[in-house]
Amino acid sequence: MGDGHSQVAQKDKYVAIIDQDKVTDEVRNIALRYDPLNRAGRREGFHVTENGELHIDDEAVIEEHKIVANRIPNDAIKIVRLPAERGELVHQYGENGFRLYELPAPVKGTVGLLGRNGIGKSTALRILGGTLKPNLGAVSDEPDWDTVIREFRGTAVQNYLEKLRDGGVSTAYKPQQVDRIPDRYDGTVRELLIVRDERNLRDKAIERLNLEHIADAFVDDISGGELQRVAIAATLVADVDAYLLDEPSSYLDVGQRLSVARTLEEFVEDKMVLVVDHDLVTLDVVSDDFHAFFGDPAGFGVVSRPLSARRGINQFLEGNLRDENVRIRDTPIDFLRPSARQEMDGIPILEFPALTKKFQSFSLGVESGTIFGKEILGIFGRNGLGKTTFAKLLAGALEPDEGRVDADINISYKPQYLDSSFDGTVVELFAGQVDVYTRAFETEIQQPFDLEPLFDLVVGELSGGELQRVSIALALARDADIYLLDEPSAYLDVEQRMSFAATLRQFVNRNGAPCLIIDHDLLLLDYVSDRAMVFEGESGVSGVGRSPQSVRKGINRFLKIVDVTFRKDPNTGRPRANKPGSQKDREQKASGNYYAV
Repeated sequence: MGDGHSQVAQKDKYVAIIDQDKVTDEVRNIALRYDPLNRAGRREGFHVTENGELHIDDEAVIEEHKIVANRIPNDAIKIVRLPAERGELVHQYGENGFRLYELPAPVKGTVGLLGRNGIGKSTALRILGGTLKPNLGAVSDEPDWDTVIREFRGTAVQNYLEKLRDGGVSTAYKPQQVDRIPDRYDGTVRELLIVRDERNLRDKAIERLNLEHIADAFVDDISGGELQRVAIAATLVADVDAYLLDEPSSYLDVGQRLSVARTLEEFVEDKMVLVVDHDLVTLDVVSDDFHAFFGDPAGFGVVSRPLSARRGINQFLEGNLRDENVRIRDTPIDFLRPSARQEMDGIPILEFPALTKKFQSFSLGVESGTIFGKEILGIFGRNGLGKTTFAKLLAGALEPDEGRVDADINISYKPQYLDSSFDGTVVELFAGQVDVYTRAFETEIQQPFDLEPLFDLVVGELSGGELQRVSIALALARDADIYLLDEPSAYLDVEQRMSFAATLRQFVNRNGAPCLIIDHDLLLLDYVSDRAMVFEGESGVSGVGRSPQSVRKGINRFLKIVDVTFRKDPNTGRPRANKPGSQKDREQKASGNYYAV
């Protein structure tokens, strides 16, 4: 912040995050009894307010309060460390609620935002979008706009907030969970864009984002990738000062993600754009500037100073923001070193013959193949080529026109679309399908996917990331011969994807059953897969699923089809997309090495 800001104390500060919905009489009694300040005869410790809520002032929290939190069941109280000199408190949700420190600076060009789920990215977008007024931590006596703006004196945020206060900045927001759009709109794609179009750009958006074939289709009849591109188009045709895009890469293949990046550059020239995403390739390509979000999920979040995209992503993965001298993670995210491949000498679990399936306007052919025990098979290709149709053929949800899948094979399938329609809590959802009281469930499903904090939440109120974790865990909790996960990375942050990869490898090795993953995150698939299955063809018209092959050959084959090359970052080794037509891009294409990592 500028010179007018107060300085944070030169030692680590601790804050208490209290989930009042989980505070029971038992929680109150433990907090009051074991609070070190209360036991010392002081009055600053945990206490019950006049309205019956458990409370402690921020200034009173000390490291020793962890003793209390460790005794509390169900994570009702968390004591989290806030590193020193991390800026000003921008917003707080309720007494002892989540806190966001600092804000990203909206500037002309595209600003990328990266961080864990529950760390404040959506809160920042809400503030900058004008739907949430920052309270500077004053929960009961919110400050006026002049007070808020003074806190940002001397920064790029100050000018933006002044315009926001005076109604001089307009925004358009693309939501995270595009699969819920059909619940709110039942018209055609073209009709939706006509309603949203303020710049006479809908036809151009339809062309650039390859929506011609679905322009007159109803929104509830199109795929996840198509919904994503429609949502992006509906955002970009608005005539506003700032565009806020929350996870635009979900459900899109690599080629489509780069197409979206080019469309962004063309449509929002001289505008402000903020993009929240967990896909490193997308952020690397679209971002001019970059902010990392760090802290404690559901506790507090801190926004870093602006960095270049390459430096910012690299430092985020390393876990060390060097310019600020802040360690945001104990260990680096080693996302890019492929795991040891399993040898395909296990027991064949499923041998499927050549399969065909024809619809009115689409046909799919799949070459024969074998799936082995303890194998993770990565399945990828452009959207609209039949990957999900193949999954449904294996799972028995569709009958092939030619060929036959072994009817004795039991397949547990996690669909592409996340189902939030269950009318009940998460634990009730699981209890209706599996035994949640066994030791195996606790150690193999509940603990690895951190489900306990979600058990008492209503399924329909879960965030995208929470619902994804629940959906994956539910699929793996079932007793099955083969597990099939469709788009498991959607809505998961970078660290959750790594955790998922490690958990899945352990699960497959222990369980012995193979797992098939359909996804667009090539970095995740390269990391976790033993073999690859590539889908080729003409999107929306015909698709061909090739027999399983080595992962590197599969990725190289796919990238050649979409005409994209990747190189290794010299500092971190992570794959980065080459700029089309660059010298490196031309060299790799000439050598046929599209995935030089």
